[in-house]
Amino acid sequence: MKNLLLKYPLLPLLLLGIFYTVRAIHFPLHDFANYYYGGALLEGGRFNPSVYFPADFNKAIIKLGGRGIFASYAPNTPFLALLFMPLSLLPAMVAKFIFNLGSLLLLLRSLQRLTTFYKIEPVYLLLIPVFFFLPIRNELLFGQVYLLVFSLISESWLAYKKGKHFETGIYLALAIMLKVFPVLLLLIFIFRKKFDILAYALAACMVLFGISLFYCGFEVWSFYFMKVLPKASAGEISEAYVANYQSLHMFLKELLVADPKWNPSVVYDSPVTFAALLVGFKFLLVSMGGYVSLKIKEPLFTLSYWILVIVLITPYGSSYTSILLLFPYFALAKKKLENAQKIVGFVLLFAVCCLPASALLQWYFPFNYLKLYATLAFFLFVFTMVYKKVDFKIVGLIAFVPVLLVIAWNHKEPSGGLAVLDRKSPTLIYDFKIDQGKLTYFYRDASGAKAKSIPVACSTARVCTLSKGQTFYNGLQLTFDKGNKSKAAICGKTLYFLSDYDRGHGFFTLRKMELP
Repeated sequence: MKNLLLKYPLLPLLLLGIFYTVRAIHFPLHDFANYYYGGALLEGGRFNPSVYFPADFNKAIIKLGGRGIFASYAPNTPFLALLFMPLSLLPAMVAKFIFNLGSLLLLLRSLQRLTTFYKIEPVYLLLIPVFFFLPIRNELLFGQVYLLVFSLISESWLAYKKGKHFETGIYLALAIMLKVFPVLLLLIFIFRKKFDILAYALAACMVLFGISLFYCGFEVWSFYFMKVLPKASAGEISEAYVANYQSLHMFLKELLVADPKWNPSVVYDSPVTFAALLVGFKFLLVSMGGYVSLKIKEPLFTLSYWILVIVLITPYGSSYTSILLLFPYFALAKKKLENAQKIVGFVLLFAVCCLPASALLQWYFPFNYLKLYATLAFFLFVFTMVYKKVDFKIVGLIAFVPVLLVIAWNHKEPSGGLAVLDRKSPTLIYDFKIDQGKLTYFYRDASGAKAKSIPVACSTARVCTLSKGQTFYNGLQLTFDKGNKSKAAICGKTLYFLSDYDRGHGFFTLRKMELP
């Protein structure tokens, strides 16, 4: 048995993958529903900006026969709908099975090629199901695309190391079109002055964009760039405060940005400090990455650094994102370190990959961010091996300048009103009415449409009009914030409205504002 495993070290991963690929057939569609039904709407000629409004998207899913599903197409690119359009011709669970199986086989192929190229010892392949059990299980059960993204990044990097720059750009462009964050990996080639790779990647992105534009249309791509991507980049995916993301963005937000209903207890209420720290942290990581890209002779280590930067910069993390940490896993395996050092590194990596964020949600802030702390600790562990190559005076200055600019640009944004409901309220409210002293709001979850009522201080309400995301009454503009609105009414001297202010695009909730 031992000889068999050493000869076929990917066998345990194959068996684990097949087990969860089969089990996923009897698991809810989950995240796969976003891709599958996006493709189905595109195939049916009904793919338009409304897919980025979860209430409309879920109504469309019901019309297509989907039941027991609560999906949100944002923040996915329109390109993903084109990729999944052929699969949408099959029954949903069959499509999920085929996609998972294909992703698993591509993962195994890339792992085989990557470990052969870097001469990784077989024992580290045997341990992948242990270290990456949770990411792999959730990836397959939920039907996510990160196995595919890992394979594309891996193939891109191998092509680069073999001098195949055209293939490097093609693979990386595909990864960028699937999930935007791999665009940061272009910085490696910019710092290394490999401008031909940059040109190939950008050209390939433009070709893929053009093909997608032909099928999806200009309107939906324009809407994605103007409305969806800015919100997603600001961490606004669904709710305002989501500890489950285990991101530094959400941690600093809970620490420094107060909200009377959703985050009443903060150490220091200062949105400008939140923005400044976040910008400074990002510039610090990227500027240090310049030195790592130029001065570190171990290429796999350089790629691993940038993967960790991506994980730390992204405002919304997940368990399946951790599959990308296979790159630092192999870099650590190949690195010549003392046994004690390697043990520390692998323990930290295991904690990052296998700490269940859902279990941490029961803890109070800041203890509910334990997985984030493990990620930061692992990054620092990796960085201790390269810090001597970094000129901290220069990177400190690079990081400090944008911090000063953020503080100098400090201006108070127009208020988005106050949340009516607490943090445990429904994620998506799509309508409300006021009648006989009650405000009844209608919301949707996986079990369908529901309604609840709360008392208000009026028997009837005056309906307001909406224009360009703002609320008007008798020609007078009442709101000025950046959130989208879907309905508004005045009850006494209080304006009630549905808004996605500080939330994911189209994830409306009830807010209110006292009028003069």
